[in-house]
Amino acid sequence: MLINVDFNSGEPVTRQVIAQIKWMVATGRLAIGEKLPSVRELAKQLKVNPTTVSRIYAELSAEDVIVLRQGQGAFVSSRPSTVTRTQAKKQVRELVRRMLSEGVRLGLSHDDIRQLIENDIENLRETTDE
Repeated sequence: MLINVDFNSGEPVTRQVIAQIKWMVATGRLAIGEKLPSVRELAKQLKVNPTTVSRIYAELSAEDVIVLRQGQGAFVSSRPSTVTRTQAKKQVRELVRRMLSEGVRLGLSHDDIRQLIENDIENLRETTDE
């Protein structure tokens, strides 16, 4: 499982990792029931404290993205998230606003940002159609 962390981005490491794991689950790069690296393994890979990874896994578990099994590890959940459509829209809207403000802050035009989004939507369609 390849996760990239940018320690200079200003976004907390936990947010970065959670978003990437959710993306991998949504696109099928992490399959239902697949085992995730142990807390120690992922902490070593990311060069972060194991407590950070424990918090990440706890949050993902609370959101039903993963299941934690005592003595066995963390696995991709087979249960769909219990988030309502309204809650999902609110969460995504907040993420989009943060992404847009960051893009503008970095000097991207609205067309640049639109193209990035359209490319990612197309990539998501391709990976979920496979």
